Amino acid sequence: MSAVADVLVLGFLISALYALVAVGFTMIFGVAGVLNLSHGALAMLGAFVARWALDAGWARPSAFLVAVISLSVLAPIIYRVFVRPIQDRPVTVFLATLLLAVLLEQVVILISGPESRLLPPLVAGNLNVGGMEISANRLLASGVALGAIVALWAFVTRTRHGKAILALSMERKGAALVGIPSERIVLGVWAISGALAAIAGLFIASFLGISPLEERTLLVIAFSTVVVGGLGSIPGTLGAALIVGYAETIVAQFAPEARGLVPLLLLVAVLIVRPQGLAGRAAE
Repeated sequence: MSAVADVLVLGFLISALYALVAVGFTMIFGVAGVLNLSHGALAMLGAFVARWALDAGWARPSAFLVAVISLSVLAPIIYRVFVRPIQDRPVTVFLATLLLAVLLEQVVILISGPESRLLPPLVAGNLNVGGMEISANRLLASGVALGAIVALWAFVTRTRHGKAILALSMERKGAALVGIPSERIVLGVWAISGALAAIAGLFIASFLGISPLEERTLLVIAFSTVVVGGLGSIPGTLGAALIVGYAETIVAQFAPEARGLVPLLLLVAVLIVRPQGLAGRAAE
């Protein structure tokens, strides 16, 4: 029974972070039609920005906050400089964002080396949950992840700007015809995506550690999750994050070394059985 409880609790905790990584990725695709392959690098960079700030003597909350703000500023710059001039050429965008990810990876290696770095937890100690001792930092991470997703959902569905994002994701030309400022909306979505990636990277680095090369793993997780859920579908992404998180947790109980294969195997299975994803629509 203890093993079942471990899977239920730990699977939920990791699923919340995976959802946070993937939601920003799927928002950019849904609104801008871009597969941003630098998304994992942004999550990794957020963790290293916090690490650099801590090394420079910043207080922990300030270091975490500056990392989130920095990535929310950097992501729209990436769109304007690297993506916007070529956004009508999907293959070129695909290659450009992949090369950018490698560039960011190499810059971080140049500054900090290839070693994994660990961030101190935002809160210390353990809490007893149903007889299980769980790191308070992991609980905080899942709480922040869920809070950010709920806040994003409320923003998208309840506010004027959020509804403009929905309209743009459904019909870009129609949104432009009714006066929705598509360029400003897209920049805002990239900023949100950068902030969410940074938050996920910070918490992952605070209890697993993170290396510059870890951005590849984060990209695989994000890409697999959004494809399994259905590209551009936020509800599908959230459901897929639970599937990937719990599948990884179950596999880790029996074969920890095979954990990294789980997102890829799920991706292959979904592409064979239902290429549009669990919540996606088949091409007409």
